[in-house]
Amino acid sequence: MFGQLAIITILFVGFGVYFFTLRPLLSVEPSGVADPLEITASSASEALGRFAFAEREQAGTGGDLEADPVLRDIKAHNPQFRYFVRVQGKEFRSGEGTPFFISLAFDRLQRQNLTAAYPGLCLNSTINDPGGPGRSFLAYADCGGQASYYEYAGIEYATASAATGSVRLYGKFIWSYGGIFLFTVAAAFVVFAVILLANVLRIRRVAALARDLDPDNLGELFPEKGLPLEVAPLVSALNQMILRVDEAQRRQRFFLSAAAHEMRTPLTVLRTRLEIMDDGRLKEKLISDVRRLTDLANQLLKLMTIGEAPAPLKATDLVTLTGRAVGEREVVARRRGLDLVFEREVTRYDLWADPSLVETAIGNVIDNALSFSAEGQRVVVRLDKDGWVRVRDQGPGIPSEQIKTLFEPFTRFSTGRAGYGLGLAIVKAVVDRHEGAVKIGEGLDGGAEVALRFDPDISSRP
Repeated sequence: MFGQLAIITILFVGFGVYFFTLRPLLSVEPSGVADPLEITASSASEALGRFAFAEREQAGTGGDLEADPVLRDIKAHNPQFRYFVRVQGKEFRSGEGTPFFISLAFDRLQRQNLTAAYPGLCLNSTINDPGGPGRSFLAYADCGGQASYYEYAGIEYATASAATGSVRLYGKFIWSYGGIFLFTVAAAFVVFAVILLANVLRIRRVAALARDLDPDNLGELFPEKGLPLEVAPLVSALNQMILRVDEAQRRQRFFLSAAAHEMRTPLTVLRTRLEIMDDGRLKEKLISDVRRLTDLANQLLKLMTIGEAPAPLKATDLVTLTGRAVGEREVVARRRGLDLVFEREVTRYDLWADPSLVETAIGNVIDNALSFSAEGQRVVVRLDKDGWVRVRDQGPGIPSEQIKTLFEPFTRFSTGRAGYGLGLAIVKAVVDRHEGAVKIGEGLDGGAEVALRFDPDISSRP
């Protein structure tokens, strides 16, 4: 948007400069002094005229014409430049050629001495370009018998100082025509830029809210007040879409939660009836299947209820929760011939959390490590002093390309394992509920390491 504004402004300024500055300038005949060559000629006239006037008033006061910087500069740029000055019978000249003083008979006019014969008579004459190469000029004055004359010719090139002065003069001329217009355009551009930047900042604020939007908690909508009129409809449409998506998610979660809840009762009844059957392989198989379905229903309920009306957080000890999760699985580990070890760097670690959810998450990670381990291998659960709960096994490890999708519901790393792929999805939901973090990497002795960390800032909690 800012680039478009800049392009429009440049085009607008370009048309304005042409119509309000260049076009009037081209239609106006500038004064002759604006021509660098004319400025050079005027400088020669001024220098020679000043010398002639000073010599006419008092002989010897005009200075040295040969050393005059203006004339020397003109001579340096014009090899054919010449001048001729005659005051009170004295002549000063430079360059070759017959002076106009002689060729135009000003010498005979001066010999007649008319001003002396007729008191009060004054003779004055100036001629532009009387002849010769380049620019030329002569001036003759005779009053009361005091005559002065100067001329120059051969000015074909302007001096550097004259060109610079011409540029300054043209700059003033252009500014007099287009200055107000350019100032108005600059002021308008600044105002437009400020307005645009203010709108961009408001749009970026909405973009920041969009980046921080939690897909599992769509209760917060984008602010629609204070936005540009062009952007407000887009934000309003996004809010409506968020409301529809949130409603669809609520219906989906309600369906899954209700379905899982309704499954528990018939499964309980079915298991009770199976218990009274005669013992046999079929009974054990059916009871195992019912147990798995019951575990699935419980996991679905747990996953659905983490984000729905969560229980209030309270102060608890992470060492106690981790130790309890390990202790409940020691019997299972011994039955499978595994060594389950709990190591800790601290004896207590205060945490603001939902104790049941944290214990469930740690337990799910331990269950995964046990299921991937073979008889005789070791599973280590370590609680660092900075609050990281690390679960390491000696299993086959996890391919890096599967780590990104491992926390999605119903994602299974190995089809030969029991389970439904909800364990790590529950872990991720619990960690997000506590504003923590979860990392998966390679263990020190091979296998995999899953590290969990929950929000430890208990001091900021109410």
